[in-house]
Amino acid sequence: MNAVGKNLKQLRQRAELTQDALAERLHVTRQAVSSWETGKTQPDIETLTDLAEALHADVRELLYGPEQAPRPYARFQRRYIVCAVACGLVFLVWIALELTLVPYLVEQRLRKEYLLWPIFVYGITVSLLMYTAAGVFLPSVISLWGDIRLRSGRARRTLVILSLLILAHYVLWGAVPLLGNTLYPLLRDWYLWLLNWSLVRNGSLFLAGCMMFLGLNR
Repeated sequence: MNAVGKNLKQLRQRAELTQDALAERLHVTRQAVSSWETGKTQPDIETLTDLAEALHADVRELLYGPEQAPRPYARFQRRYIVCAVACGLVFLVWIALELTLVPYLVEQRLRKEYLLWPIFVYGITVSLLMYTAAGVFLPSVISLWGDIRLRSGRARRTLVILSLLILAHYVLWGAVPLLGNTLYPLLRDWYLWLLNWSLVRNGSLFLAGCMMFLGLNR
């Protein structure tokens, strides 16, 4: 039995069709179907197309087998479009807040030397959501054209755990100034130094968003 004949038999059995039923769909004899499956004769290109249509399969499955045939990736899937649009809306909201709320918070901080907690609250809410959404947005757009899903369940779980650890670390770091007036002035200079590393901080959130997307995208 040649490869095409073997694949034809597997696909026919998958479709739960007998040789007689398949022959009737193709308007050929049962002996013709049997000859194709045993390799005595070879179906021509036109017949291969008819066979694939009758079996609700792809021609490549007849040539390479049901398991080996690569299925075409469905582009512009709705879930990726919705995800990209939602992240885009978050970005627009962030721009509006940067133009309106942030200047006000900066002005209030300059008026009172130790009044930094509004900036930190902003950082662990809006900024966290923004940069994480940006990390989700990039793979969402890529997924509109290509398949970047991870096949390993262990790898996906690892990425989800790592992303949650990054987000938790960021939230805890931003929440420390709210612990009390005694501790906060002692750590003020240290926090101001950390604020200068915004690229590292925001980059880690972006990375967490990418890992979260890859970990949850099955």
